[in-house]
Amino acid sequence: MADLKKAFHFGIVGNFATIDEVRGGKQLFDTLPNGIVPNYFQSMLQNKNSSNSMLEQYPISHSKIRIPTIYDNVQIEPEVALECDVKYHNGSVLYIAPKRFTAYNDASIHRLSSVKTSQNKNWGRDSKGIATKWIELDRFDQNSIFANYNLVSFIKRNGSIEQYSIDTPIGNYNFLYQNLIEWIVKQIKLQRDSLSLENINNLIEESKYPNTFIVNIGTTLYTSIGERTFLRDGDEIFIVLYDRKKYREDSIKAYLLAYKTRNINYDGMIILYQTAYLEEDN
Repeated sequence: MADLKKAFHFGIVGNFATIDEVRGGKQLFDTLPNGIVPNYFQSMLQNKNSSNSMLEQYPISHSKIRIPTIYDNVQIEPEVALECDVKYHNGSVLYIAPKRFTAYNDASIHRLSSVKTSQNKNWGRDSKGIATKWIELDRFDQNSIFANYNLVSFIKRNGSIEQYSIDTPIGNYNFLYQNLIEWIVKQIKLQRDSLSLENINNLIEESKYPNTFIVNIGTTLYTSIGERTFLRDGDEIFIVLYDRKKYREDSIKAYLLAYKTRNINYDGMIILYQTAYLEEDN
């Protein structure tokens, strides 16, 4: 597996997965994704751009999500992350090749003062989550193992576990497989600095053309609880990828109730488990 600190991390904004039945990455909407938002990169410049300094702080944690203050509204965003090999030609991305996937928490902080979307995505250490277990891909299309998996998330508060997002087949992303890969390569070339987005090509150049991208490919829909619930100190977060050929949708909560308390075989399942903490208490 690649060194996550040396990879270039970004997310796709406006790429959704729904519970509607979709075959082969068929588009559910007529609109393209909104853009690419950087989450983290390792700058190689001696004279660094101060406007990108927050993006250079490593945000990934396998176990914790940080709430900066009691006034900050932090929300879980369950997603799928792809680890991709990258090839360049004449300073531009030529192609990317997904190699494995896992569960990802693209947590967001809701601040009215933010201008760039990325300011709501990386607020320093422990502002993102990624599982330690990955699933290898021998191919990336509708016939790959990827299409067998569902994504769902839960929150545990005061001893009670509630479903946070709608259980969704990850093969139902609006843009996926070759459509997604082609869109990413094109968008990297075309995306310019704007009010809400960065010039991704410039950031890749600044990071000296890393060989690996970590791409969180889009969000699923919230339950009514997820829509209105922000994290509190002590909340426990579960983001689950599971093979629906091995597990029933109505069984996932029971597995989480037993998580870390019993010796259970989690073959065909990835659980990203994180605890939220309030920085003012630490």
